[in-house]
Amino acid sequence: MADKTNQAQAYNCISCGAPLHFDPATGKLKCDYCDSLYTPEEIEEHFKNKESEEAAERTDEEFKSYSCSSCGAELLADQNTAVILCPYCGNNTIATAQFASNIRPDCLIPFAVEKKQAMQKYESYYQDGMIKKFLLPKSFKTNSHIQDIQGVYVPFWLFSGNADIDGTYEASNDRREGDYIIHDIYQARRSGSINFKDVPADASKRMPDDLMDSIEPYQLGDLKDFSMAYLPGFLAERFDVDEAEDKKRAEDRVEGTIRERVNETLRYDTIRSRNEKIDVTVDKTKYALLPAWVLTTRWNNTEWMFAMNAQTGKFTGNLPINKGKYWATVILSFFIILILGALLFGDAGTGAIIGIVVAIILAIVMHGTMKPVAKAANANVYAGDKLELAVKEDTFLRKEKEHSPQNKS
Repeated sequence: MADKTNQAQAYNCISCGAPLHFDPATGKLKCDYCDSLYTPEEIEEHFKNKESEEAAERTDEEFKSYSCSSCGAELLADQNTAVILCPYCGNNTIATAQFASNIRPDCLIPFAVEKKQAMQKYESYYQDGMIKKFLLPKSFKTNSHIQDIQGVYVPFWLFSGNADIDGTYEASNDRREGDYIIHDIYQARRSGSINFKDVPADASKRMPDDLMDSIEPYQLGDLKDFSMAYLPGFLAERFDVDEAEDKKRAEDRVEGTIRERVNETLRYDTIRSRNEKIDVTVDKTKYALLPAWVLTTRWNNTEWMFAMNAQTGKFTGNLPINKGKYWATVILSFFIILILGALLFGDAGTGAIIGIVVAIILAIVMHGTMKPVAKAANANVYAGDKLELAVKEDTFLRKEKEHSPQNKS
């Protein structure tokens, strides 16, 4: 008799025995053959009570581990999932390996967006807006090769706790009086705290941090206790970034939030100096799997990765830029404003200054449209609505007078 301790056992339809997969549209497991639908709870209860004692003790061994021979990603999938492409590197030689870890996630968010919707979003993404249509190289539309799109449960650490800040600031309110600028100098003191809950940090070395940050926020109120019943039909990567390493990323985001909240209370024209002490305390950590559709496109010998938040539908990814059009537009805008400024103000110097400002703004907007992926600088979505201030003091220090003659022309 074959040893069944390492044998994978799939979730099969109660009615006909065919394989089941999790269906994002219904939030239930769906039969591939007879279209029967079951809630994850129903399936778990069925296999717990109706099947044999062996089935009642189902563990992570019901799913196989697939190790990518190219990038090393270790992915978990049920035995009915045909794993042919790695979602991170596009490698199509993925060999099975024994699943050695017994670390189970605490919770997950089920897929809510279907593969068809993710593909439709990708196809419209690079045609959305005049800037993208104008700057995207034509060959990307015609010659890029979509390797595949994969539904992946990405591992995350979620951090909760509180942060305290104690800061002293020198600030000024500024006004002009004739040929002088008057600075009223103040010392401001702020001391306060905020709470934060479930600040996410992805725990996959292969998944770019900035890409995962850019498809946030996840609605973490929808977290469910972990169940293997949500996994059929998708891949799930095991974490390979430990909790301590990701904790620093979360702390940096919380620091950015509490610093922003304090800045909102400093209603001065200029902050001249700041001396801040920020303490972030994490008192609870959860290991979660969050859903994403990951798509890799190869173009011009480069891989371009796109991702969709498979709960909210938010889609993002950097796009290539036609550099010739980009720089031609920036330079042309400068000369147009230069000429208009010279005609309107009778001063080529003023036109040049305005032209430089406009050209820089245009360059930033165009680049930001084509390259929207960026690391998160704060944790505003996951922090309390209000900064609780224990100290708010503003003390007038002195007045300074700066000679700054006005332009009489």
